[in-house]
Amino acid sequence: DGATTVVWTRSNGSNNIVQARTRPAGSDTFGAVVDLSSPGQNAGSTQVAVGSDGATTVVWYRSNGSNYIVQARTRPAGSDTFSAVVDLSSPGQSASPPQVAVGVDGATTVVWHSWDGSNNIVQASTRAAGSGTFGAVVDLSALGGSADSPQVAVGVDGATTVVWTADNSIIQARTSVGTKYSLTLTKSGAGSGLVSSSPAGIDCGLVCSYGFSLSTSVTLTASPAADSSFAGWSGSGCSGTSTCTVTISAARAVTAQFTANAPPTKPTNVFPTPKVSVSASALISTVSVPGPGTLAQIVTRRSARAVLTVCKTSRKATKAGTVKLTCKLSAATRVALRKGSLRVSVKTTFTPTGGLSASKTQVVTLKRRR
Repeated sequence: DGATTVVWTRSNGSNNIVQARTRPAGSDTFGAVVDLSSPGQNAGSTQVAVGSDGATTVVWYRSNGSNYIVQARTRPAGSDTFSAVVDLSSPGQSASPPQVAVGVDGATTVVWHSWDGSNNIVQASTRAAGSGTFGAVVDLSALGGSADSPQVAVGVDGATTVVWTADNSIIQARTSVGTKYSLTLTKSGAGSGLVSSSPAGIDCGLVCSYGFSLSTSVTLTASPAADSSFAGWSGSGCSGTSTCTVTISAARAVTAQFTANAPPTKPTNVFPTPKVSVSASALISTVSVPGPGTLAQIVTRRSARAVLTVCKTSRKATKAGTVKLTCKLSAATRVALRKGSLRVSVKTTFTPTGGLSASKTQVVTLKRRR
């Protein structure tokens, strides 16, 4: 936020003391000098690091008369006062000047090397994000070998890397995986659907919460089921019905709302028996239909040997109402009518748009035509 802290070591004539001054955000003036190390102890090699929230950590090492001990003090975010001095290195071991690094989430790692009586061992202690306490000392370099001059850096994903010089001037390193933060997806509403993430992790459906590294940009995509619609996002700054993108800086929660679509109206296929009239060359049927669809008609007659087609026709209906079908008689039928009357079967079928077909069959007598 622009607040600035300066640290140094100065002699009071008897000992070296770690001190600090801070210029608050928006101010042109530094505050009073603050003694950070304890009186009567010789301290030095001061380092300072500031987290993204403004929490400030100062580390140094000091002599207790027998060994050097790594110590730290922290000024929490929003505070004007440093916490009490904390010993970080193990008692009974002499520690080297420390190094400190802070992650984006505020996790703070301090490294140094200690003499165990036979070799120098690179060690570290970490204060987790959101915690006020440093964790236990961790040995990083291999036992039985000598290691010194450790350095530490933290990536934007929270992964921490420590490097040092080992025996025969070999550079060695160890890296810790950054802390994972949960992104939790909740589905709401009367509808249904799936939500997936890029990078992969959430497939909800099945997996609705997944841990992502710090600073990861996660894009969520909603896919509604066939009978549902996606109504939109809420939580973690997401809204609207497009994709939702969340940058992981802590645990996050997002809700996807699905609504149920109204059930489609079932098209009816009920229609009355058509009215049929006969001309010299055709059957003319008047059909009342309940809505849009397709009308088809086939007229047949029986002969001594087979069922013969008299005529067939079809027509589309665009809306409810009356439709006229004209079924032209075949040449063979017209010839047969000159000899005598014919009984024919008229089958009319209506198939509503998006619905099932229904048929009406009636017998009609075609009178002899001379």
